[in-house]
Amino acid sequence: MSIAFHCKNKNGFTLFEVITVLAILVIISTVIISQSGSFSTDVGSQTDILRGHLRHAQALGMSGSDSSDVFGIKCDTAFYWMFKGTDPDVPANIIMLPDDQQYNTNNDGKLDLAEKKIAIGTAFTVFFDERGIPYSAYTNEATNTPYAADLAINVTPAGEAAPVETITVTQHTGFIP
Repeated sequence: MSIAFHCKNKNGFTLFEVITVLAILVIISTVIISQSGSFSTDVGSQTDILRGHLRHAQALGMSGSDSSDVFGIKCDTAFYWMFKGTDPDVPANIIMLPDDQQYNTNNDGKLDLAEKKIAIGTAFTVFFDERGIPYSAYTNEATNTPYAADLAINVTPAGEAAPVETITVTQHTGFIP
């Protein structure tokens, strides 16, 4: 008995139809992915890293041996860096932040925001004393400027206006949610 495969009734799709449908799905998914991008993920993760850097500087300030051990973070809208002492612009005071060596493009301890693919719209400097309280200026324990309101740091994708991630440093306590 021989078995013959004769199909007189076509119930399936041709190979051409299957390839055409797959090509259309690839084009549609490419358009959707290119428009959504990965900016929100990059901004969210880089915002969390900056938040961690702020907390790290605060923890170092709180673990200092005396009131002269002030630590902080400064951002000039192109770079941000951690420092020890009352003058964040002195190269000897700059401390390399943990796990971000690849963004230290000038080998000066300052992290390049363009390399991190983020933008911080407003420059800021925050000093943390031995109690973790944030200051906008700090000369010594008696001469300092506490923040008059909470410090809000807005982070966006480089060259974009949205999405915006905000880090808040609470003025009196230094709490960083």
